[in-house]
Amino acid sequence: MTTGEDSLTKLIRTLQDPAPQYVLGCIPAIATIGAAPDKGLTNKLLWILRCLGCPFTGLFYACGICNDPITMSTYWLTSEHFMKDGKKLPYRPFGHYHTIKIADEQAEVIKLLKECIAESSALDRLSSLASAYYILLGIFSGLTKAIRIGPCTGEDWPYLPLALAWTFPAIYKRVSGGRMVVKDPRDRLKDMHVVVHDLNFHESHKRSAQVAQIMIILLFSIVIPWTSVLLSYFTRPIGYGCRGKYLTILSSIWTFNSFIAYISHILGEKSIEGNIFIHGWFCLCGVIISILLFLLGLLSHTRSWWTDLFGKNCDVTCIDT
Repeated sequence: MTTGEDSLTKLIRTLQDPAPQYVLGCIPAIATIGAAPDKGLTNKLLWILRCLGCPFTGLFYACGICNDPITMSTYWLTSEHFMKDGKKLPYRPFGHYHTIKIADEQAEVIKLLKECIAESSALDRLSSLASAYYILLGIFSGLTKAIRIGPCTGEDWPYLPLALAWTFPAIYKRVSGGRMVVKDPRDRLKDMHVVVHDLNFHESHKRSAQVAQIMIILLFSIVIPWTSVLLSYFTRPIGYGCRGKYLTILSSIWTFNSFIAYISHILGEKSIEGNIFIHGWFCLCGVIISILLFLLGLLSHTRSWWTDLFGKNCDVTCIDT
């Protein structure tokens, strides 16, 4: 009973300690990658969870959609809102299906779509810059330990910012572009339609460029999370230890979900959520990832928890070799 009380007291004291700055600094990165114009806190949180559970989803919007107000707004529309040759499109015209463009003669529709856009506030941009700072600091710290610069201190470097390094493109777009969709275009247009038509012959190269861009986004969303595993392996003591295995779980979930999201995109999507079961799975993974990231922050802050939770095999002794 005494041991249980001691463990509980230790947990409470740990939670009462001020959270490390890099933990708080990473929160805006998660909010940025999952920003959505949906109404209601629940819907906004669900989209954040989806983007956290599937990097490809957030990066597709951040990198695959240009900073044009019309394109940014139409991205949130369903396939029912698009008309071509008097017929509704069977899929949303983005990414691999970027073979059409919006007709210019829809003045009212274009006006409504532009009204959905607003400039990011200074606070929003500064908070995103704070996330970028801690992510870059985490990368630098991980590299210095992996390539053995300086003495082996035995302290955990912040794995959390490096694990979220894949959010950096979204942060860059928020800070540099400064635009965001604040009103739901689906509510603004209601039953109105966006008329589109095929690209001209001299514009056909845009499709190839768009396909290549989406494939690069997929590669980025898969490869970048694994860099944290690689750096943890080469951090002294060198080896595939508990920290590397923990990060492998995160990276495996992100890799699998990004690939599934890419396949779903190729097959064509009628709405921003896509298949309802896949959307639910991504949101569930977002919950799991949130718990794992929160625990990772606590583990990095209190090293003794590695052995308390996972056994003595996770006790790290710093050895200069």
